[in-house]
Amino acid sequence: MKEWLLTCSVSAQCEVPGHAIMVNGWNGEMAGTMADEKELFWELLAILQKKLFNFLHRALNFSEDSQDVYQEVVIRAWKYFSSFDRQQNFSTWIFTIAHNEMKKYFNQRQKEQKVIPLELLVADPPAPVDDPTVALIYGAARQLPLRQREVFFLFYYNKFSIAEIAAISGLRQGNVKFILSSGREAVRRALEAKNEK
Repeated sequence: MKEWLLTCSVSAQCEVPGHAIMVNGWNGEMAGTMADEKELFWELLAILQKKLFNFLHRALNFSEDSQDVYQEVVIRAWKYFSSFDRQQNFSTWIFTIAHNEMKKYFNQRQKEQKVIPLELLVADPPAPVDDPTVALIYGAARQLPLRQREVFFLFYYNKFSIAEIAAISGLRQGNVKFILSSGREAVRRALEAKNEK
């Protein structure tokens, strides 16, 4: 296994524009050698690793646990890469794995009954963003419930379409639209309340 599974750190800002990665010319019959498979996996991951890590980092409220969840996503993707349909979108596939790993993470945390005090989440500084307005919006979005926060960042930060978010999260497109709309409204109310102070 590669030693560089995690190349982004909590303190580093890792951003790349959204990509829809299709593996053209590859299918089950033309998979090639195991070395080709390994090389293809690492090449595809290299394109998305910063985007994937940043999504997890934001969705997990900038928790240090996002490093562990990121590594679990990469390990699981590596393990099941041979079953990945090369005619499908790689970014949707790996973000679906990330979504499932986040669900496992939160289920495990609920079992352990670990609660992060709200004061710590509020005190945690937002990741640096060039535009101050965007920084305010992202800061307000960090306070959303998990499902709304995940959909919000997939749409606005990672630039996935409604259809892609539905595929990643296992929700219907109508549900994704509703969650996104509710999240937008909650962010708008939070920003208005902040401006009134």
